Amino acid sequence: MPSLPGLRGCRRASRSRSQRGASAVELALVSFIFFPLMFGLIDYGMWFNDSLNARQGVREAARLGVVQEFGAGCTSSNKMECLKQIVKSETRAVAGQTAVKVLVPEGWSRRKPLIVCAAIKETGVTNLTPLPNDGVIVAETRMSIEVDTPPQPALTPGTSVEDPFPGATGSWAWCGKEDDDDA
Repeated sequence: MPSLPGLRGCRRASRSRSQRGASAVELALVSFIFFPLMFGLIDYGMWFNDSLNARQGVREAARLGVVQEFGAGCTSSNKMECLKQIVKSETRAVAGQTAVKVLVPEGWSRRKPLIVCAAIKETGVTNLTPLPNDGVIVAETRMSIEVDTPPQPALTPGTSVEDPFPGATGSWAWCGKEDDDDA
């Protein structure tokens, strides 16, 4: 039986159309799993980045604070406020807001502690990924003061400056708290 050229073209067109439909269904099935996984990886990557930046920023600010190197950018007469600004600039949170608490529990004196804490409320890209600790990253560094001359204004024992704690729940209670292992 002779083949008709028009029928051969119709058969090819219908086969490629059905293959395109199958590809669209496969893409829909794969993207249902792939895109949430990809957004989760991005959210966790930013969470880990901000976690590392928080630790490093708090540590660097505490180093500068114990030797009273607040930099030329410090225009405030309250050096504790300057230290808060240093923490915020050093942490450079990518996906959240940084809150800071600076505490001098025993007053400003050589070998006494300066405690610098930061908390970042991570929002993420999608707001769908459940992040650890309700998305709040915390970091604390405790260093011994190396300069006897107190920054102005004079700091009495228990002096602190702090931002409101980020997030719906939580507080600064963990900042400056003695560990049971250290006691």
